[in-house]
Amino acid sequence: MKGERVRQFFNSETKALLALYKNIETLIPSSKKAGAAHVAEEGRYIESIIRHFLNKHLPNDLKAFSGFILRPATKTGNHDRTRRRGETDKHSKQLDIIVYDHKNYPVFESFEEFAIVPPEGVVGIVSVKKNLYEAQIKNELISLSEAAELCHVKCHNGQFMRGPSTCLVAFSNKVKINSSFKKRVGWIFEKIKSSHNEKYFDQYVGQIIALNAFTVFKKRPNSEENFNKKVEYIAFNHSMEEEYHFGLQFLLSGILAAYYHESRKPELRPGFTSFKKGRGHDIVLGHITTKKLR
Repeated sequence: MKGERVRQFFNSETKALLALYKNIETLIPSSKKAGAAHVAEEGRYIESIIRHFLNKHLPNDLKAFSGFILRPATKTGNHDRTRRRGETDKHSKQLDIIVYDHKNYPVFESFEEFAIVPPEGVVGIVSVKKNLYEAQIKNELISLSEAAELCHVKCHNGQFMRGPSTCLVAFSNKVKINSSFKKRVGWIFEKIKSSHNEKYFDQYVGQIIALNAFTVFKKRPNSEENFNKKVEYIAFNHSMEEEYHFGLQFLLSGILAAYYHESRKPELRPGFTSFKKGRGHDIVLGHITTKKLR
């Protein structure tokens, strides 16, 4: 079957990650509640698991850091001092994962897994949670959107570069709204609509993933030249173990699509991820009207 080896591989990778994230609570359990005894260290541990996964599979030009995006109000290109006229220096909130093209772009500061980087080389921004709860989603969406806005930059031909892939990923789903898959992802879509007041398509979150349950996914437009000014979301139910591969593949696909976009690189995107032919999305959640693509 076409692509079956790839799907089986990422299914195994996902199961390994789901087992790995439980190790810290197994070895250092909390005596008062489920989970590890030290919440902050548990959070850093699960972020490190996802960073390791990305660094293992992404091109060597890319590296997954934690840290900050700093957009300085300085000239860009060789002599362009006007492009950011009127701006002030801005930085993001602390971000769990910044996927950065460290080969082709400079870094302000880096130490081990931490970095402060300019926006031009940012290819992906990922927020990582152990469990996905209703109360977390709005603030995470706002943080991802604000970080993406800092990355609104022009490339060599004067056009705006495709924005970074943005994703909220959790190991486990704890969203209990109305219990059913359809109602849960529908509630999440309403939260996306109410949490965003964006200027352009690339600012909207790319994926919201619970590895053991579902993915809410932003569809790319059929044509960038004739963009219909709509941001459409669909959802996939991957609660069955044979479809656990969906989440990690969507995460990688989003980052690779941004990295190999023509506004960033001339190279052809390789065949790396695989979804079963005929296995489409489970539900169309709806669309949001926006002003422009990027």
